[in-house]
Amino acid sequence: MEGVLINEVEQEKNLDLTLLANFVHQVVNPLNGVAGTLDNLAEGTVEGEERRLQRLNAARAQLEQCITLIRNLAFLAQGRGGVADDDRRKIVLPQVIIESAMIFQEDGKTKKIEINLLDRSTQNTITGHPELIRQVLMNIFDNFIKYGKIGHPVEVDQRIQKSSGMALIEIKGISAHPIDQEDLGKIGTLGFRGKNAKKVVASGSGLGMYICKKIIEEQGGSLHMEVGVQGKVLFVIKLPLQS
Repeated sequence: MEGVLINEVEQEKNLDLTLLANFVHQVVNPLNGVAGTLDNLAEGTVEGEERRLQRLNAARAQLEQCITLIRNLAFLAQGRGGVADDDRRKIVLPQVIIESAMIFQEDGKTKKIEINLLDRSTQNTITGHPELIRQVLMNIFDNFIKYGKIGHPVEVDQRIQKSSGMALIEIKGISAHPIDQEDLGKIGTLGFRGKNAKKVVASGSGLGMYICKKIIEEQGGSLHMEVGVQGKVLFVIKLPLQS
């Protein structure tokens, strides 16, 4: 029995070290990119106002990715990433979706992957934690930009489901490498990365989807993922109108 407990402790320690190493790698890479962009701008090697603006927007997107990663780690360490239980406000779904998608606009352009909200006019609202909902959307959009098939858009739909009285956010796109059915049930497990993800990006934190699922479930909702033929991927987020 003692040997089993020691083995479990060692496994947890190894998982913690792997997560930390992957986390550091994911944060350092975009920060190096930002530093390189600032050097180029300071030295005047980027010519033309349009190109300078593109570089600045790309650097901002890289910083936002770092912020998301740090929030993921903070959420894991603190339970809610510093968001108070009673800090609930009205969330306008189209607004929070658009704000989250804009962060990946520049990265999306380079891969010809647009994030399109199908219904921008219907102002469906819920009550919850805007920062946490934004964090979930950013994690999912980040996955689509990283692992999505070049030239194929990501489509987002939002509505209130009459049968359940829940708010629905559906996000669908196409993965560059189809997700293995064996991996599907493990996605959302702490530290797990699917085979398709490893083909595109060798290392990752394995935190994103775990935290997405945890955030949504803690607000009384659900998150599940479906995969179809030719790399089709669908995320379905259900949230109560008041959490």
